[in-house]
Amino acid sequence: MYYILHVLILLSFGVMIYQDITSRHIHIVLPILIFGISFYLNMDVIDYLDIIKSTSFLVINFIVITVYFTIKKTKLLNPFKHYIGIGDLLFLIGVTPMFSFRNYVLFFITGMLFTLIIYAIFKKKYKQDTIPLAGYLSIFALILIVVDFSFPINLFYGFIF
Repeated sequence: MYYILHVLILLSFGVMIYQDITSRHIHIVLPILIFGISFYLNMDVIDYLDIIKSTSFLVINFIVITVYFTIKKTKLLNPFKHYIGIGDLLFLIGVTPMFSFRNYVLFFITGMLFTLIIYAIFKKKYKQDTIPLAGYLSIFALILIVVDFSFPINLFYGFIF
């Protein structure tokens, strides 16, 4: 059962990569599936306060984004209509049970840097100006999963530094 659930998570990330890069949309079931499976697999180590803190961290980020673009455009803007997709937010919430709060913040920051680097490399190949954030973060999460399985360090709930 343990391996089947891990394969489902890996497949979900793979489908998200394909969908987000090709169409800039992901199916709503995928982040929900990742949330549910990772919550179940990590039930013995999850600190529920970490999920609350990680979600609060996202809320604060989206409030700052909204305020920034509202000031920049001098009118109230919904960032989900112009700058970031609902699928990206659902993805970021969906992976919260995979990480302790500290490691989630590290995932968020390093994942955003990874996304900017990958987008800069492949920008000319895309017809759209939007960034497939959930897709690139899925690639980054898959890299972390492979590293976690390959080396004796817990990147998700252990102390990285």
